Amino acid sequence: MMPSPAPSLKDDSDRLQAIVNSALDGLITINKRGIVESFNPACERIFGYGTDEVVGQNIKMLMPEPYRAEHDGYIDNYQKTGNAKIIGTAGREVSGRRKDGSIFPLELSVSHFALADGTHYCGIIRDITGRKEAENEIEKSLASLKRSNQELDDFAHIASHDLKEPLRGLSNNAIFLKEDCAGKLDGAQTKRLDRMVYLCERMERLVNDLLYFSRLGRQELAVQLTDLNAVIKDIETMMETTLHEKNATLHVDGTLPTLVCDLPRITEVFRNLITNAVKYNDKPDKRITIGCETTDKERIFFVADNGIGIAAQFYQDVFRIFKRLNDEDDGVKGTGVGLTFVKKIIERHDGRVWVESEMGVGTRFLFTINQPKGEEA
Repeated sequence: MMPSPAPSLKDDSDRLQAIVNSALDGLITINKRGIVESFNPACERIFGYGTDEVVGQNIKMLMPEPYRAEHDGYIDNYQKTGNAKIIGTAGREVSGRRKDGSIFPLELSVSHFALADGTHYCGIIRDITGRKEAENEIEKSLASLKRSNQELDDFAHIASHDLKEPLRGLSNNAIFLKEDCAGKLDGAQTKRLDRMVYLCERMERLVNDLLYFSRLGRQELAVQLTDLNAVIKDIETMMETTLHEKNATLHVDGTLPTLVCDLPRITEVFRNLITNAVKYNDKPDKRITIGCETTDKERIFFVADNGIGIAAQFYQDVFRIFKRLNDEDDGVKGTGVGLTFVKKIIERHDGRVWVESEMGVGTRFLFTINQPKGEEA
């Protein structure tokens, strides 16, 4: 069996030409005078010229000003001094000029190589029109978001002054009326005035909660090394009277980790979850357990109780702002934002929060807290 003949020089040349012709990026070669020597099909598509229209012409025909006027001087300076501004630099963003005269952004990488007749240059060109349009759209979206945030701040200012002031006026007038008419009002009339004062105060709390929520997603996190055991201890001390009155006890399962997070915000997360665990609990002995479970991928924190439970169809509703699942009397009724704050704070820490529950048995709120890489304690 005869051995296969060695590839000829022509075979190598044909193979190389096929590779150049199939490249998705444009490839141009020029000589030391800036005259185009090769122009692949991708360049034809990018610039709109045929190869025969460009080969033999100065590369400047593909450049808008000021690149056109500067090009010859740049090549001369490089050949004399070796001082390179573009040559040897990958992915420089410049502008190109198409056959129809339109200017477009491109990414240019230039290298040089030596042949028997001197130095030649090879340019790899990528049309980045689509990418720049996408970047412009992102910049527009960011600018729009910035305007929206400013409008939200303006709303917060209006709400905190122009909305809360009339509420306080209504509340004060109801109080004054009750005082001025003391002894003249019957029980039902007094109750209506008390109810008016309560509703005004409740509306003011709703406004304050809405303002806080509007700012929660835009304020920078003040991260610091945080001992979660100390956090729970502080919350237990702060809630000592409530826990005693409700016959509730806190238990930490094992030792909680120390991690980098926003201490006040994470304290708020645990405080809200512990408060809910006490509040929505019909057992004579209320037990709240806080712990941390470690998997191969993440650490999962939890706050568990032996309370009334949450039906599965409401697992998402509990995190909606102003959403309450239970009827409460005026003495304990909240605004329905605690779990919304929890979700927002956890998301600001690049974490997630979810709920597991069994009606009449208890509920577990679980969440993750992701901290900056390299800062784990």
